[in-house]
Amino acid sequence: MPLFSFEEPEPKLNPPISCWREDMPENHEPQLVPPQLHWLTTLNDTFLEIPRYSTEVAWGGMIMSGILSTIMAIGVGWFGFILQDGVTDYWMLTPQLLGAFILFGIALFCLKMYFIQPRDQPLRLNRKRQKIYIYEYKRRFFPWIKWPVTIRSYNWADVHGEICYPGARLDMGHQLFGSVCEPGTNNVIARFIIAKDSRERSSREQLCQIWSYLCVYMQHDQVVAEPDSPGRPDDWRPRKADQWPAEMELESTTAPEHAVTQK
Repeated sequence: MPLFSFEEPEPKLNPPISCWREDMPENHEPQLVPPQLHWLTTLNDTFLEIPRYSTEVAWGGMIMSGILSTIMAIGVGWFGFILQDGVTDYWMLTPQLLGAFILFGIALFCLKMYFIQPRDQPLRLNRKRQKIYIYEYKRRFFPWIKWPVTIRSYNWADVHGEICYPGARLDMGHQLFGSVCEPGTNNVIARFIIAKDSRERSSREQLCQIWSYLCVYMQHDQVVAEPDSPGRPDDWRPRKADQWPAEMELESTTAPEHAVTQK
């Protein structure tokens, strides 16, 4: 029998999240790290809202691709007119104009994605109702079609925290997920991302602090109002989230007795 044995930690939820690294303490338990948020939208005695910015699109790459495609479209079109100079037939101009048209279409796609499509998909936690509300967009391929909004809500008691670390080059960094289980079990029925940090140093600890903050708030304990990164990052500024639907706005921001009074 070995003198020393080291057991590797294993995920407790079924199925575990891909690239699992750590399970967070249960949300009703005392938290092990000081609570701290990156960003904060609203904090009061009834509900907490935090911004949750989309990371599925490389927004900086979109603006660069849009600019590059525009320059290339102008260059291709201009090159076509140079080749056409002195030629009476216009068949040589057709491929260049077609190429310029396609490049302009790509540029329009990238620029509309950068300047128009929404990025902020906030989370709300209502501690009077003990529920979490997840604001999300259902993505469409065409950027000129408005993305429909979906809002999911779950009982906070059924939400567990997990940290993963995807190894993909474009999606690298620790990520904090909320995993919703069937009541009284560890069987996962849904997952949603809470926060992501692509920085290598201390990112895992910072995500633990975010989870701690949410849990402490929902336990009706006092939390610090000031986040460590006030304001909105520059690359997320062009578009804020749309308004919440009126029914969900009322439910997610009020106590149960208020909703009864409204009826």
